[in-house]
Amino acid sequence: MPRNTAKHSSLPQNNSPLSSLESSFFDSLDELASWEKRIHEKSFELDELKKPTEKLAHYTRARQQGTSEDVKLLVCHDLKGGYQTNEDDDPLGYFPHPDGQHYFLQYPQLVDKFVYFSHHRISIPPVSWINVCHRNGIKCLGTVIFEGNTYRDFEEADKLLTRQDAEFVFVRCLVALAKYFQFDGYLFNIETRFSNTRIASLLEPFLEQLRAELHVRNSSTELIWYDSYIYPENRVLYKNGVTEANHNFFSCCDSFFTNYWWNVKHLQDNIKNVGVLGSRLKVYVGYDVWGRGTMIGKGGYDSALACQMIKKYRSNVALFAPAWTYEYLGRKDFAQNDTRFWTGLFDGESSMATTFKPYSSPLYKINDSNFVFYTNFGSGEGRGFYERGEKVYHDNWVNGSLQMEIPFNIHKRNKNGIQWTLSKEDSFHGGSCVEIKYNEVVDDNGYQVFNNQTINSFSLFSFVQDCSFPTINVKLTYKLNHKTKSFFKLKIGYYIERRYRTVQKVRSGCLVIPLFSTNDQWFTTEEPFHVSLQNSHEFIVLDSATLFYEETEDPFMRAHVVEDQSASSVIDNEEYEKLMNSEIYFDDEDEDWILVPSDISMESTDNGGREGHTWRVISSPIRKKHPKAHASTSPVLKLGELAIINANDYPSETFFRILPVNSVDVRRWEGKILLVWKTNQDSVLYHIIFVDDVFQGISLVPKFVFEDRAVDEKSSKTQPGSAMKVRIDTVNRLGVLVKGTDMYI
Repeated sequence: MPRNTAKHSSLPQNNSPLSSLESSFFDSLDELASWEKRIHEKSFELDELKKPTEKLAHYTRARQQGTSEDVKLLVCHDLKGGYQTNEDDDPLGYFPHPDGQHYFLQYPQLVDKFVYFSHHRISIPPVSWINVCHRNGIKCLGTVIFEGNTYRDFEEADKLLTRQDAEFVFVRCLVALAKYFQFDGYLFNIETRFSNTRIASLLEPFLEQLRAELHVRNSSTELIWYDSYIYPENRVLYKNGVTEANHNFFSCCDSFFTNYWWNVKHLQDNIKNVGVLGSRLKVYVGYDVWGRGTMIGKGGYDSALACQMIKKYRSNVALFAPAWTYEYLGRKDFAQNDTRFWTGLFDGESSMATTFKPYSSPLYKINDSNFVFYTNFGSGEGRGFYERGEKVYHDNWVNGSLQMEIPFNIHKRNKNGIQWTLSKEDSFHGGSCVEIKYNEVVDDNGYQVFNNQTINSFSLFSFVQDCSFPTINVKLTYKLNHKTKSFFKLKIGYYIERRYRTVQKVRSGCLVIPLFSTNDQWFTTEEPFHVSLQNSHEFIVLDSATLFYEETEDPFMRAHVVEDQSASSVIDNEEYEKLMNSEIYFDDEDEDWILVPSDISMESTDNGGREGHTWRVISSPIRKKHPKAHASTSPVLKLGELAIINANDYPSETFFRILPVNSVDVRRWEGKILLVWKTNQDSVLYHIIFVDDVFQGISLVPKFVFEDRAVDEKSSKTQPGSAMKVRIDTVNRLGVLVKGTDMYI
């Protein structure tokens, strides 16, 4: 494979006896064997920092409007040789960071598999990549690579096939490694040869045993073969597709990653040799985004054209080094350049999204029938860190494990109407929020104009998820700077399918949550809504979350359900009522009676069953609100977090329950301090650590390492030799903050 070279660095704690790893990777098989022996002799405190908290099996997503012609995308990530400081090498992230920017997958909705690639013998994916991949329903794999043309290189390759008691030693080691650090398999890249064909003949049974053992451990793991080595010739020969020469390795692995120097004939031969089904299920045609040796296009933005051609011949795509948009084009305009590569900056522009349909937003499965969706719109970086809207850290930072779901079209732009961006100037939790403005179009008389060219909606998220329970809860935290002539509204869409003999969509609806001015303060509203089913053959499917800006006042002025264009219920919310009725936000100038259709259930009374009563009067007056519009500025809405919950035991005190951290174990060594505490880890999103009331960092596991006397003596009340005050706050998977108690160490 092409080589991207640069210096790497390892964690300072890696040399301590508390870690089983001497570095973040292995440069030889002997290092791997020594590691496998060590982990059976004792436990290592710091290893937990490199183990993901997100498990792939906990997340589900679906291809939107998927068809049999859809192809999959594998991303093979190579950034400057891997394991870069200020990128992904430190599992605790970087607090501070030089500029608060790092490379990350902006569009994980398009990706199926992710391989962390480097030229070390065995690459373990950094924990931040495993976490973000699993959170997005993406498999995350490491790499095993053998290169070189010296006898020493051949001997190292021979060692791979060492057997003991009729079993391959390094099958056991590699399976143990994937299990220990909880990643999803390996890309195997043999770009050397073995000492002789007798030894080389063991490679196929080795791969078959490795594949079988990986699957026994976890059926979702994969073994991917790279098209470089052939046997029985026992040499490197790139075939650029599946041929008779490499079909043996195609057969004994889960997927086949072809070399990059293919042409149309190679694509045709893939179908000829393994059939359409074989190509669609197992073949990933490689394409180097740096354009080294490519026959179709010159890499870069031409990658989109190559992917379209690969799809035409029913193969999947393995994209090598798409961090080209960051490494080659530069960090300054990364968001724009990367967006052009993945989705295009304007309609009709060729991009990755031309070939690959996005997946729906991932949902966290509590069990087979309960799920939640939660995002705080974090990208794993920021210019400050926020805890419930309070800025507790005032410097740049990066921690890829904190990347959450972001709207797919966040970087698309339009001229009229709603404008949106991912803002790092404010946040509720983490380092960013979605900021939405409306650029009003007015006529000569100053009246607001809505027309077909005005964009008045923004698709936040798409879903394809059955709801096992008829009540769906929605939690939204937002801030709105002032009242407007029109209204921002959040709409959570759903539809009803009748599944009896055939599947038929019978009706659709949405929960409408009008958003009122919060005087530019963060406000959290939580709304449950109930969907009625007519029989046991009907099923509720969660469909979308969309933000609207509409010209008319909401007739209900509170959350309500609309089904097939008709309101079906209005939801009472005491906190929302306080916000609506506050004199800060509204003038109560007049009161009006309103009429509503009799088939709208707004309260428990009915129309007495008398025929001919098409309308009825609600027995109490409803205030007509007139928000004051600020003519000088456009309304600015900020979204801090969004959660959607469908679970039989929500809300309850035990749902994602976390107790305050009130005790901690302390270990000191070599000028460092290790904090260890207990918590209900399955409910935790992350922990925030303070020492002497000064922010120290984030940890996803109940352990944290920092320098002894890490707090600046000038800014701290702590005197040398005195006790330090520690507080550990916890944010759960629904964004609920649980403050820890002050502890002295």
